[in-house]
Amino acid sequence: MIKKILTIIGLSSCLLVAKAEKQYMTVVQKNGSKISFSLEWNPIVTYESGNLVVNGNANTTYAISGVKNYHFTEKNETGVKALSKDELRIVSIDETSLQVQNAPSSENVALVNASGVVVFSTTTANDGSVIVRLPEQKGVYVLSIGAKSIKIIRK
Repeated sequence: MIKKILTIIGLSSCLLVAKAEKQYMTVVQKNGSKISFSLEWNPIVTYESGNLVVNGNANTTYAISGVKNYHFTEKNETGVKALSKDELRIVSIDETSLQVQNAPSSENVALVNASGVVVFSTTTANDGSVIVRLPEQKGVYVLSIGAKSIKIIRK
């Protein structure tokens, strides 16, 4: 009987977690700024040379002396404004990946080098996002999302 009750409680917990909002890890700095990282991206948090480092990226390194705390929430606390229907957001995840946000669903995405060779292609997900893997070679690339394009420089 106890096993049945525990099984029901366990299954109920799984259902509640499945319906939960997206989860975020938020770094709060002493100056009041907040930066949120989606747990869907599997952020890796390390401590290196007196710094809190997220994903090993220089753009997401915070001096421990300037960090008030970090915590987990169900909402993005970064304070980035919502996008209008026709705006795209390109986010640098790390040195090898970009994320496109707010594109139309199933939109064609292509990364083309300066010679016109397609080095990456895919389509956006239902939520209009896609992760674009950058090639290792330095150079100038054009990222096309449907009819919109942006120049990408890989240094």
